[in-house]
Amino acid sequence: MPLLVIFIVMKLSAALDLVQNDLPLVVRDKTFAPRGIEEAKLETGESVYWVYTKDGMWLSFDPDGEEIILFEDIDEELEPEDDTVVYQGEDYEFSYEGIAKVDDDDGGTTTNFKDYENGDGDLVRIMEDDSTGDKSYAYGIKITEEDLQEA
Repeated sequence: MPLLVIFIVMKLSAALDLVQNDLPLVVRDKTFAPRGIEEAKLETGESVYWVYTKDGMWLSFDPDGEEIILFEDIDEELEPEDDTVVYQGEDYEFSYEGIAKVDDDDGGTTTNFKDYENGDGDLVRIMEDDSTGDKSYAYGIKITEEDLQEA
């Protein structure tokens, strides 16, 4: 007898509700247990939500743009050259620049970030803390609603 597998597509808003309530989410067959969430207000006025786990992975939810990106922190330092960043031997071209403010009890932080995209739509994000100048780097893949399930 054939095995019938049913996948239920989860809407972005439902996935965001889960993680905002500290509930796990399955992203591409891997359970994503939130350990912290930040609402980042962009200079455009819209908000994105950065949801972190303990293992260096994080999700960026953009409810207005209906986009989710799964990021993994990169330990190596990346330097753009002529609007191109090379990561793992592949070229990523500049695609977006933004400023995000995250409010907290200490007054908040401002992060400048630049996204670089390859031909498959994968991203490299370079972030800089405005007050300290510290840089961090992440590799991201765009997630579709079909990639999300309740845990």
